[in-house]
Amino acid sequence: MAVTEVSTALEAIRAGPMRYLGSRWPLRALAYVMSGVIVGAVTLIWLPVTMLLGAFVLTPAAIQPLVALERRRLALMGGGVLQDPHRLPDRPGAAAWLRSRYSEVVTWRELTYTLLHATGLLALDVAATIVGVGLPVVGLVGLLTVIIDSGHLYLMVPMLVILTGLVFLGMCAVAAVAIGHSEIARLLLSRGGEEMVAPIARSRARLVDAFEVERRRIERDLHDGAQQRLVALTMTLGLAELERDNPEAAHVLVVQAGEQARTALAELRDLVRGIHPRVLTDLGLPAAVAELAEGCPLPLTITLDLPGRLPSAAESTAYFVVAEALTNTVKHAKASRVWVSGAVRQQTLTIDIGDDGVGGADPADGTGLSGLVDRVDALGGTLALSSPDGGPTSLRLELPCSA
Repeated sequence: MAVTEVSTALEAIRAGPMRYLGSRWPLRALAYVMSGVIVGAVTLIWLPVTMLLGAFVLTPAAIQPLVALERRRLALMGGGVLQDPHRLPDRPGAAAWLRSRYSEVVTWRELTYTLLHATGLLALDVAATIVGVGLPVVGLVGLLTVIIDSGHLYLMVPMLVILTGLVFLGMCAVAAVAIGHSEIARLLLSRGGEEMVAPIARSRARLVDAFEVERRRIERDLHDGAQQRLVALTMTLGLAELERDNPEAAHVLVVQAGEQARTALAELRDLVRGIHPRVLTDLGLPAAVAELAEGCPLPLTITLDLPGRLPSAAESTAYFVVAEALTNTVKHAKASRVWVSGAVRQQTLTIDIGDDGVGGADPADGTGLSGLVDRVDALGGTLALSSPDGGPTSLRLELPCSA
């Protein structure tokens, strides 16, 4: 019978104690507990300092580096790095960032976790480290000391049995504390359901509006562009039909009709590309971004380290984020160069778009990013913009996906 692969320490425990002890999870649990002692000690020192210096107001913001580290440390217990659940602020700037963060419940759950980590969870991590490492080391030293001092080798067997028991006890204690600590961290550091209801409702409403606007745009482009070209083409061919007795005039009209047909095809091609580019469907994200580079008037450096084709929703969203960012750069940034880089790490697609322009980009000023935020949020991703006055501008997209 095939053995089911486990992806977390908790699954390994549930699969059976012996399977857990014979796997890599005890060492990873020990690493999680011991690193928790270090981070908890730093938190115990850092938290009172931030409370005093920030008069409690800036404390939730000051603990963000420690919280980000905790989300990364959870990878030791399996399940990957916990994604940042915070939403992108509506406007750039520190005030908007603080207002957005402080209005989210997850920010206060982060503060609660930090307080727990600096107190009760730190004490548990220290106790588990002592039991998991200290007792076996003391037992080993005691065993060697007794054997060397007494010279009675027959004492080795019972001492080894005692030492084995201490190691087993230590591994069980470490596993219990590590799993308990990590589950509390996942509970408090991830976005809760109560925070997702309102954003999802707002995102759906904005997406419906965006789809309606897009439908009207396509209808208008067809009416004002390709349809007019086709009407003109029909009239030109009709005139050519009337000039059958004048070959030269008919030839001129046929040539004109050919130009009108090519123009109409080009407009239809551009319109379809705006909906979903064919190259993205056929060849994937790197080829589609390379096609964008061909039409970009600025020097564009592309570095995409992708393991293969990505889910179509992730590819499409990433493409339109890059396309919108490049359009904004060309129109507003006054940049001399632009760059796009991306990779897949821990089943998360990360795309960075930057330029050396004047900065000052604001999603609320009609840059087109607000609609993309809803599209990214619908896939559980994040879109972060940094564009101080004077530049540079950087846009980071993070999308969960499986290559």
